[in-house]
Amino acid sequence: MLGSRNWRAMRDTRRYRHNYPDLIERDSNGDMPNLSFYRNEIRFLPNGCFIEDILQNWREDYDLLEENHSYIQWLFPLREPGVNWHAKPLTLREIEAFKSSEEVRERFVQAYELMLGFYGIQLEDRDTGQVRRAQNYQKRFQNLNRHSHNNLRITRILKSLGELGLERYQAPLARFFLEETLVRGELPAVRQSALDYFVFSVRCARQRRRLLRFAWEHFRPRRKFVWGPHDKLRRLRPAEGAGSPGDPLRQAGASGRTCGPGRAEGGDGAAAGAPSPPGAPGGALARDREGEAGGRGEEDPEPPSPKESKKRKLEASRREQAPGEPGAQSASDVEKIALNLEGCALSQSSLGGGAQESGSQAPGEAEQPGPQDAGAKVAEEVRKRRKVDQGPGDGSSVGGDGGDSGTKRPVPAWHGAVPGRPEAQEGENGVEEAGGWAGLQPAASGSSATAGPWLDKEAEVGP
Repeated sequence: MLGSRNWRAMRDTRRYRHNYPDLIERDSNGDMPNLSFYRNEIRFLPNGCFIEDILQNWREDYDLLEENHSYIQWLFPLREPGVNWHAKPLTLREIEAFKSSEEVRERFVQAYELMLGFYGIQLEDRDTGQVRRAQNYQKRFQNLNRHSHNNLRITRILKSLGELGLERYQAPLARFFLEETLVRGELPAVRQSALDYFVFSVRCARQRRRLLRFAWEHFRPRRKFVWGPHDKLRRLRPAEGAGSPGDPLRQAGASGRTCGPGRAEGGDGAAAGAPSPPGAPGGALARDREGEAGGRGEEDPEPPSPKESKKRKLEASRREQAPGEPGAQSASDVEKIALNLEGCALSQSSLGGGAQESGSQAPGEAEQPGPQDAGAKVAEEVRKRRKVDQGPGDGSSVGGDGGDSGTKRPVPAWHGAVPGRPEAQEGENGVEEAGGWAGLQPAASGSSATAGPWLDKEAEVGP
């Protein structure tokens, strides 16, 4: 488990730091068993005794403290249930009563000192919460290494300190275990719990960041530190020695404040940014999740999606394409091609038998070599359309029925055949057609007034 993040621990400690946002307290009917126990009014269950008996008679009975598993939920109650179903979860009313009773607060500090002695630790300063090694620490450290369930007890103690008004005691205890495990090489069985649970049970975001900075400085190999983003931890001020005059934890405890005005209740220790305003979207819980999600450190980024990979490959191939090489056609180019094709289809459908015309050339007549001139193409198209518009009829007028102008334009008469040309045939539209418009000649008897207008237009667009 060393060098890996315990995501279950992350969710558990985050839920605690945010005061259990999903917790719904049950109606206790006015009962406050945890407060009654600390007032020395009831015994702890099952098969327990009064708290005064524990504080006076269990102080150096380490075997009893180790083997009995029922008292710890009563000495350090939490708002979440424990394995002892006889112990009731702490309620908000009990928390307020704990903080307002001097007698209860004193017993709570004595219970904390009792458990510190069991772990080989001594409370050096009640004001700041600074701790140090006790004289018998070596034997007690051995017991800690042998019995890992004490890691759960320490986590409970840290959480209970934050619930019952001794939040300033959290960071010094977590710092003590970081020093013992990362700096002095003691308590190898506690190291993972210290990084996963102890540090992240500290509610003050600023103190939690300092603890993470300290842990990052002394963790080896540093590249495997996964409890905070390395770039942000590197920018933090190096942590001072524990207990030194410049130690921020000691200064905070001496001034009587736990986290100060800049406290971000949900801010994550891995996030070094400034807290968002209270009305910001997502709130403290969103910031906390974002900070802990960034706790991957300097790991490689996640691989891109298949769609993104294909897009990058396409862009790379376009950049590598030679300058003279035709590239992929844009949407506008495709649109122009479609319009041109549509125009060609319309012209062919309007002509009807245009396909037969092009294929009805006489066998003995050779095709004209070379590409046709652009002007000739336009003139040919005009002639084709005009013939279709004229329709059948001999001598019928085109363009008017003797209106105001009284001018009629007769349709030019055509000979049935021209020597050396194929016979004219009637097409699908009832129009006389030959092998091509070049084989049709106007009648010699036609006057210039009859064929003039049509020939004039042909001359305008002709080559």
